[in-house]
Amino acid sequence: MTQYPKRLIEIDLPIKRISAHARREKSIRHGHISTLHIWWARRPLAACRAVICASLWPDPVDPLCPSTFKETARTLVKKWSENNLGLLGSESYSRFVRIQKEPARLDNDEELRRALLDFIADFSNWDNSTNEKYLETSRSLTQSAHESLGGIPGTKPLVVDPFAGGGSIPLEALRVGADAFASDLNPVAVLLNKVVLEYIPKYGNKLADEVRKWGEWVKKEAEKELTEFYPKDPDGLTPIAYLWARTITCEGPGCGAEVPLIRSLWLAKKNKHSVALKLVPDHKEKKVNFEIIQDAKAKNVKEGTVRRGSATCPICGYTTSAASVRIQLKKRGGGAADAKIITIVLTKEGYTGRYYRLPTENDYKTINRVKRKLAELTEGNREFHK
Repeated sequence: MTQYPKRLIEIDLPIKRISAHARREKSIRHGHISTLHIWWARRPLAACRAVICASLWPDPVDPLCPSTFKETARTLVKKWSENNLGLLGSESYSRFVRIQKEPARLDNDEELRRALLDFIADFSNWDNSTNEKYLETSRSLTQSAHESLGGIPGTKPLVVDPFAGGGSIPLEALRVGADAFASDLNPVAVLLNKVVLEYIPKYGNKLADEVRKWGEWVKKEAEKELTEFYPKDPDGLTPIAYLWARTITCEGPGCGAEVPLIRSLWLAKKNKHSVALKLVPDHKEKKVNFEIIQDAKAKNVKEGTVRRGSATCPICGYTTSAASVRIQLKKRGGGAADAKIITIVLTKEGYTGRYYRLPTENDYKTINRVKRKLAELTEGNREFHK
């Protein structure tokens, strides 16, 4: 039976440092895969990069670790200590300085192991993800590990991800010098992976130019067809979204009010632009109206009506259970038909922010036009399929 050495991931991993880089990565907006398409539970690239490296590279301390890999690793770590100290994080710097002064320290396999783990921790930093020095070193280590463990010279290790989702793992596998095989049941995920793993490497900037070109075309064509449903306000602001809330009937004794289902009353929550909704109970009409609070402060913004699936009535204070809320919505076919429009989101040419206002009579007229148009299209679609 063939025995293989343990990989670094089975021994140790600088979790604290990798996690810090993964948290910081959430604020990255330029060039990050997440800007291509929002995906559920996307794995941080920092963590994927670190885990893949640690899974592919054997532990130098393990007696079964090939000597050729250890020699390659020593040579590369020594090179880093001589030429790339400025690229290292503060927690790795002192170790590599000691190696620079005393290269024989790398004869100790445990010291080599710690140096490789330091390298992985620093490589997980987003700023180093496209650094040629890090890429070249990681790919050399990956190739050396692959061939010294029995891989055919000239081939690469294969990383397989059968549930690839947004593509974080296969992307990082390619980055560190492995081949990747990715699949998913969701066709959107498949398209994302094809773009990231095939189209971008093959077409590069040409693909980006074409996406911008045709994206602009789609935008203009959509504006032609949809302008009548998003008429400009007298002050020049243009509606871009109509925010709705599904509703239920309060089951409190003698109440029966219409309760909008809203988890949060915040519309925008930024230091210089905070906007929120205020619930205004109408006890006479048994319904809830709204006001918009500009420059809203947390102390002035109450909780929404929904919490853990249950709904609390702003009129009488009674809380309808989550089970009853589900039953009501099911009877209403999901509740979309009885939804209540609560806010209009608007934009202004040359302004990147958003404006908010309450619906007016003109908005309800526009919504009725949309409903009539939708009914026409639905009927036309039925006739087409007959």
